[in-house]
Amino acid sequence: MEMKLEKNDHTKRSFQQYLFPFALEGNKIESFVDKLLEDNFVFLNLRDMDQQGQFYGEHKISHRNLEKYFMPYIEPILFPASLKEKEGLRRFTKKLDIDCIFESPFLTTSFIINSIDIFICPFHIGMMNLRVTLPEGLSYNDVLYFADTFRILEPIAEDERKTKVGCRKNEYEQVKDFIFNELLPPMEQYIDQEQTDPTYFGSLPFFIDERMYVVSYIAFPEDRVISKNDLFRASELNGYDSDGEPYIGALNPAYIDKYYQKRVYDRWGEETFYVTSMYQFACVTKAKGKLELQLANEMYGQNFYSILLFFYYKIVLLKLVHEHSQIDIEKDQSNTEQLIFMITEFTTKYLFTEVNSTAAGKELFKITDETFRIAPLYKEVKETLSYLYQNQDKLSGKSSNYLLQILTIYTVVSGIFGMNLYIEDWKKRLPWKTYMDYTLYEWVAVFVTTSGLIISSVLGFFFLKKWLHEKKSRKKRML
Repeated sequence: MEMKLEKNDHTKRSFQQYLFPFALEGNKIESFVDKLLEDNFVFLNLRDMDQQGQFYGEHKISHRNLEKYFMPYIEPILFPASLKEKEGLRRFTKKLDIDCIFESPFLTTSFIINSIDIFICPFHIGMMNLRVTLPEGLSYNDVLYFADTFRILEPIAEDERKTKVGCRKNEYEQVKDFIFNELLPPMEQYIDQEQTDPTYFGSLPFFIDERMYVVSYIAFPEDRVISKNDLFRASELNGYDSDGEPYIGALNPAYIDKYYQKRVYDRWGEETFYVTSMYQFACVTKAKGKLELQLANEMYGQNFYSILLFFYYKIVLLKLVHEHSQIDIEKDQSNTEQLIFMITEFTTKYLFTEVNSTAAGKELFKITDETFRIAPLYKEVKETLSYLYQNQDKLSGKSSNYLLQILTIYTVVSGIFGMNLYIEDWKKRLPWKTYMDYTLYEWVAVFVTTSGLIISSVLGFFFLKKWLHEKKSRKKRML
């Protein structure tokens, strides 16, 4: 249901960031890192204070504040000290500051691409983040419409196919082509093709990612009243309808009130609000002066990294659930053991309930945690782990029983013929003719001894081979 709204409702300024996840080929990750560095991407190092204002247009983030904002055990995950530290979310950023044009049925506007990030994450996950600055004075409807339209990587609906992006004398009909042909180096060879949908570049089979996740900062004039309807529209990215009219995707005030209670953080009263949904995390404010600048900087800094971490949590949890669904537990015992290792590693080293060190941060991103459904996904993964352990115990028990039966047979046979099946003739070299004169007892001794040695050697060889393979592949599946 739709509600008609005012068109002339200007903002002071706005900028947006667009997150997009993709699957990486495990044995090509470090080659991809080298390729990024060759293409003038820079590894983010919090010790390098010159980077504080390099990538964010007119804004600047504080590396010191970033360190203080997160719990000590979160810092190595979000801010690895070296590009060799593979267990963290390694960020590589390229400064762009290029002017582009966005054309669609209901909006034509210029915009600036400030910079682009590539995050190389554990568990073979990559994430792209694109920073966009919109012109000052755009209407609120235009800002929401731009976000809702630009986030569509590959258009499906007919009206989505009429969007064009122009940049550096090039024109693209799909945002996907604009990003991967204009802004990034060739990536196809580094993408895990087994994890992707062949109809869509970089798609994850366990995540609906044909649309990017949006992180927005929207500043209104200080005399503007920010209503619950405004915040609902921001959360749902309700810009224009199919006729080019502003709209809101709900008519029931009681529903909007309930939505507000669940998704909006309003600690700062009528001045500043934070909204979280499955489509967008937004700061909507009418603050002015230094406070406005501070809020904008935080959306590039601590708030962005908090969203990034929870977004990453969701991607990995979905990946683990998906991998469980792909395993034939009886046939893929090695993959089952690796999945157990991955789940244990993620839940002990990466997934924490306490992320932020400030009271406001804990309150704000508790809403994000609930919106992304991290707790239900974690519960499902824990149940998966328990189920895998139970099945592994059953299968291990079966294998042990088979081995025990074999050993029991050899023990019984050895007991019948005495504790030693040693034959005096074997102390010296014998011609083959001598074996033809062996008694039944001696032939049984030869068979039991020889087959026992062969079986023990084969079992030992395969055990050692399996152990070495698992030790090598466990880390490869994760880093």
